[in-house]
Amino acid sequence: MSAPESQSLATRPFVLLCAAMFLGYANQWVLTPIIPLYVHDLGGSAFVAGLALLAFSVPSFAVRPLVGYLADKWSAAGVLLAGLALLGSGSLLFLMPLLATLFVGNVVRGFGWAGVNTGGYATLASAAPATRRGEAAGYYSSVTASATIAFPALGLWLGAGGGAAYQHVFVVSAVVALVGVPVAWALVKTAKATEKMAPAGGEPGAAGFIDRGVLIATGLNLCQSLVWASVMAFLPLYARSLGIENIGSFYILVGVTGVFVRPLLGKKSDAIGRGPAIAIGLGAQLLGLAALVAANDITVLLVGGFFTAIGMSMIGSTTTALALDLANPGSRGRAMATYSISYQLGAGVGSLISGALADAFGLRGMYLGSVVITIAGLALLASAWRMLPRPSRQQTGAAPARARD
Repeated sequence: MSAPESQSLATRPFVLLCAAMFLGYANQWVLTPIIPLYVHDLGGSAFVAGLALLAFSVPSFAVRPLVGYLADKWSAAGVLLAGLALLGSGSLLFLMPLLATLFVGNVVRGFGWAGVNTGGYATLASAAPATRRGEAAGYYSSVTASATIAFPALGLWLGAGGGAAYQHVFVVSAVVALVGVPVAWALVKTAKATEKMAPAGGEPGAAGFIDRGVLIATGLNLCQSLVWASVMAFLPLYARSLGIENIGSFYILVGVTGVFVRPLLGKKSDAIGRGPAIAIGLGAQLLGLAALVAANDITVLLVGGFFTAIGMSMIGSTTTALALDLANPGSRGRAMATYSISYQLGAGVGSLISGALADAFGLRGMYLGSVVITIAGLALLASAWRMLPRPSRQQTGAAPARARD
């Protein structure tokens, strides 16, 4: 699907893409808080619950470059459709109350998750106007993030009491993903119609499954995704160690902030350029983490969460737009598969790093480690600054130009 001539974001492909992605993320987030509880009720330990989650993450990470190659050779929207179908099918396997089918279902869903994200990002690369990629990436990530506000709570509400109540969660998770299949099918048909009216977007990229051209964007995004686990997963333990209760307001603030500021921050990156926008994002993330390190009460924790959410939102939206800028139009699937690995890698490795730092230096020391990761991101940005696209060219709609040596 070639980039649209119109500069409007309210196009049929973009609206269909956002709807399909929301349904895919709804499937994921209604299940996320339930799986550990379900494993426990089936007689499994916390370690087994971790293995069940790993069964989802490993295939999603491992096959992503191959799925990106498939998106280029076949259809990015088709890969998204297949991913939604696999998410729904994997959720249906959970209806059999066995640990074995839970693991198999998570493996199937892992493949589906790779398809949803790789196909989604690759389709975004075609659907977003060149001069509004930051804003488009902001809306796109805001739509996916919005599923984190209500669907975890919905899953916990549906599964309250355990036993047969879990079946309600699994049915809902399957339904929302499978409802996305006809939406993605409409996107596939739209993409085919557009391709018939427009020439191909560019020459095929170099052979291989990894696109080196977007490694800068991947590395910069990794500097926020590595920190995510310390902020979101370990925050309740940190609050408990400080004697702070009722920490739910932290997650509401972070979630709502992320959803509403992403489009605004993405649009800002179109105006000022990717480098300055990422620098502002890293600076906000650094400020938020510093507040978390210094926190002794709920107010400072909330301040830290607010600035960290702004920073992570700006980094995520802008590095997505940067990856779109740098991607070869002939191999966007491979490029965006390479970029999206940063999220899966950051979640897994970031959790290990955060846990290790917490064991070795305490929870406050863990946040100091996140500060170091953010500073490393600023150093990476400084080293890559001259290679980033010029903002003036981004606004003309021309191909992004790299700064001259």
